[in-house]
Amino acid sequence: MTAAEEVLEELRKLGNPEQAEAVARYLKTSSLRFIGVKLPLIQKTVTRFTKGLATEELVPLMDGLWKQTIFEPRVAAIRVLERYAKKGDVPLALDTASRWIDDVDTWALMDPLGTSCVGTLLLRNRSIEKTLIEWSMSENFWRRRASILPYLHLSKKSVYNGEYTERILQAIQPHISDKEFFVGKAAAWVLRELSKREPEIVKAFIDQHRDVMTRLVIREASKKLKW
Repeated sequence: MTAAEEVLEELRKLGNPEQAEAVARYLKTSSLRFIGVKLPLIQKTVTRFTKGLATEELVPLMDGLWKQTIFEPRVAAIRVLERYAKKGDVPLALDTASRWIDDVDTWALMDPLGTSCVGTLLLRNRSIEKTLIEWSMSENFWRRRASILPYLHLSKKSVYNGEYTERILQAIQPHISDKEFFVGKAAAWVLRELSKREPEIVKAFIDQHRDVMTRLVIREASKKLKW
């Protein structure tokens, strides 16, 4: 039995049919199956099965988990990739994230993949911004969302550096007029998080671009600001 099969077996043991039905109703856009394991238990399972594994041993584990057309193993795969992204090969990790984006049909997978995984890679290697720019022009709105979310990671209090401000604003500017809900929402999310660090800069950005911003972006980005 492979490590991925062992994790899947453990997740099945932890599954709760009522929880599975509730999550399926909540994440109604997803075509995946659900076995009903809450996120803390998924994280606990991943931690137990990855303890002591070398970085390179994480690759077959995360790939094996993602191959499952079940929500919880894919959440586990993202958690493994998040760990790999901290010390593993950046091109391999980025390629893995890119392949997985093509399979995503719910924000519940897209957000941790884009924020924690790709965001960690962006912190390690700024050159991946070239790839993020390519993603930002994709017809796939999940990929466009994925091009934004790493900058949410850069905007967080534990990570933020004033030198990131201009990079963050440049990255989200192409999306502030995007009428796709999940793209505009992500752009606003980044602005709102950045406004906690740099309120005056975000105010000025909104004022400068108000004419092209969607109402969604203006409303959501302004929630933490005092005008």
